[in-house]
Amino acid sequence: MPTLQNLEEKIQKLGEQFILPYTKEIDQEARFPKEAYEALKQQGFMGLLVPKEYGGLQGGNLDHVEACYNLARFNASTALCYMMHNVATACVSHYGTAHQKSLYLPKIAKGEATFALAYSESGSGTHFVNPDITESQKGEKRILEGRKSFVTSAQQANYYLTYTNSCKLQGKKNNWIVPSNHPSLTHEEGVWNGFGMRGNVSKPVQYKQVELEVADCLLGSEGDGENQINLVAMYFVTGLGAVYSGVGMAAYECVLQHCLTRKYSDGKDLADNELVRIHLAELYTKTQSQIALVREAARAFDSGASDAPMKVFACRINATHLVMEICELAMRLGGGKAYSKHLPLEQYLRDAMASQVMAPSLDVLKIWLGNAITNKG
Repeated sequence: MPTLQNLEEKIQKLGEQFILPYTKEIDQEARFPKEAYEALKQQGFMGLLVPKEYGGLQGGNLDHVEACYNLARFNASTALCYMMHNVATACVSHYGTAHQKSLYLPKIAKGEATFALAYSESGSGTHFVNPDITESQKGEKRILEGRKSFVTSAQQANYYLTYTNSCKLQGKKNNWIVPSNHPSLTHEEGVWNGFGMRGNVSKPVQYKQVELEVADCLLGSEGDGENQINLVAMYFVTGLGAVYSGVGMAAYECVLQHCLTRKYSDGKDLADNELVRIHLAELYTKTQSQIALVREAARAFDSGASDAPMKVFACRINATHLVMEICELAMRLGGGKAYSKHLPLEQYLRDAMASQVMAPSLDVLKIWLGNAITNKG
């Protein structure tokens, strides 16, 4: 069983062995990063946020962002899928009943159960806090009916944490732990063919009279979904900030190596040009800014600081703006090798572009931050 000590070093080692050799293939084939996921399971990292009493590592948000950041330096899709698993795990760890914790958390810690989030819907777009999916009562059981539009790790994760409208408490929400192999779940045909993040195998999932046991599957108490979604948002937003910080760092490290090794006929390399060094200085500064604010947001959340929500929203906004700027400038410095795809910078740019629209989108985050700053809205 791993420990939190030297977490960055351990994730780096895992990435070099189980992610790096497959990164290009994952992007080209739009396939799930199965090698990385198996390694994360076997080495105990799926239990990063599981309490020690259930066999986990009992990490916090800062450990979460460190793991996601370092995975993203190898492959953004891997980091994204893992990030969502962690978010769901944190929610189960914080809000699950004693029965649910004993049922799911040891399996997560052992790598026997992985989670994904089924939140996005076509009707609400990036405002996933307003679901359309409905519930109905059937004796002691509950029936879910509706459709989720983007489920990352679809048919790869064992459970989908599914956000719904409560049928018992008007205006309240619920989170449900839904087995991905439930016979009444329908995964729509087709392969995820996204512009970027091509290994996340996202697809729509239809809930057609999905019958669930309340004791096992209704996370926490009836109507507590909104409190749970607040926790989800904190881990999700910092996690995405970490993922896009990792993409930015990967682009910087790639183009730095290119500038130091691209030789001209006079024997000089690209980095001998002063303007190139100025650009590299700009890239370095932006990469450091990205992850620094993400780490500070995670620390603020872990310590219960009153300004934690503002820092969390700001870290994702900052990471989103900067990752696009970093990748655009890296492409310029990469020149023909970048545009002919002899360098992976084009993939980093495509992965970076998703940061604007991935829920909660950039504009929604700015609204949230503005509301938090002014205490309005």
